[in-house]
Amino acid sequence: MVARRVTAKLNRHLGKNTTDGIFSITRNMDVALMRPKWIFDKPMSLCSKNIDLGIYEQYYSLCSAFFIVLKKEVSYLTKKDGSQYAYSVARIRVMETKMLDKSKIDRMVEAKSPEEVLKMLVEANYGLSSGETVSPYEYEKLLTEENTKVYKLLKEIAPEPEVFQIFLIKNDYHNVKVLLKAEFLEKAFDELLIDSGTVPVSKLKMVLKERKLEELHITLRQAIEECIDTFNRTRDPQIIDLILDKASYVQMKERAEEVKSEFLVDLIKVFIDLNNIKAFLRVRALHKSFDFLRKVLLPGGSIQENLFINIMDYSNEDIIHEFHHTPYGAICEEGINNYQNTGSLTRLEKLCDDYIIHYIKKAKYVSLGIEPLVAYLLAKENEIKIVRVIMVGKMNGIPNEIIRERLREVYV
Repeated sequence: MVARRVTAKLNRHLGKNTTDGIFSITRNMDVALMRPKWIFDKPMSLCSKNIDLGIYEQYYSLCSAFFIVLKKEVSYLTKKDGSQYAYSVARIRVMETKMLDKSKIDRMVEAKSPEEVLKMLVEANYGLSSGETVSPYEYEKLLTEENTKVYKLLKEIAPEPEVFQIFLIKNDYHNVKVLLKAEFLEKAFDELLIDSGTVPVSKLKMVLKERKLEELHITLRQAIEECIDTFNRTRDPQIIDLILDKASYVQMKERAEEVKSEFLVDLIKVFIDLNNIKAFLRVRALHKSFDFLRKVLLPGGSIQENLFINIMDYSNEDIIHEFHHTPYGAICEEGINNYQNTGSLTRLEKLCDDYIIHYIKKAKYVSLGIEPLVAYLLAKENEIKIVRVIMVGKMNGIPNEIIRERLREVYV
């Protein structure tokens, strides 16, 4: 069990399967911890037989990586009570006090101009690390920087910072969408690329251009291959979104299961359920076919895909009744009723975001564990979304009442 966990982490660390020889000796923890002398003696015996020094250096690099990962794994296994998160959670509790609460958000909504909102953001510690001042029309720079700060903080304080890459996976898939559409449509969309993925944009560009897909995670690689094959047959760029959206959630769920966090696995299921509910209602609103619905539904949620298929032709009242047997009955009822009155699913989008904030608020009562860190990350992403709504509203002269209707619920 330990060997498999350490092997998986070392493979991710090295980016290739080079660990078979080393990990044949780590089938139990006792053997693994008693092997250092054997491992570090081995290269010397190899050198005495005039073996290539390149092999010697690679062997030492592999051994060093092995013990770094093994040390972390031993530490993790000896602290199953979550106490390794004590310092991290304490830091997060302090950071939560600096978040934008409802009163600060209300002040921003009531601000007379975008400049006034920007001033409030700077007072709330939003700002560029370079010290550069920005105009209201450059507010996205502030939001991007704030998002970067959050991930940097979590990387510094989390016992297992690689866990938070789960939430960056979606950026990789977004970037692949942009790059594939640019290739297929022969247009440039570089302004839509996001820098904060798990794979650098420059590498994604190279991999796609040279078709070196083996350098990517297998789930992403297979999704790209399917996109290329399907587009060549159908010439339909919309299929790219459908394929990559499905694959992104598959990879996120796989990673959550590797981490063995029930909280993370359940959270990904909530994401999947809410995406499927929104997709289902959009498909009905657009009068699309059953086959199209099957293509857009994501696997792995707590609501079975067959439920959506079976109620496709139901009346709105009957659909509401069916969803009341799920945890999402209230938001579905309000969202569907609002759609009947307005013809828009915007309200449903807000309700889904609010559901996630309600869901993660239980992390406020967790003193040891990963939950408060994940909740802070999602809460900050939600806060940035709120600020964006306010800034767009102020810059376009939208009435305060309309802006307030579009705002998501705050975490603090």
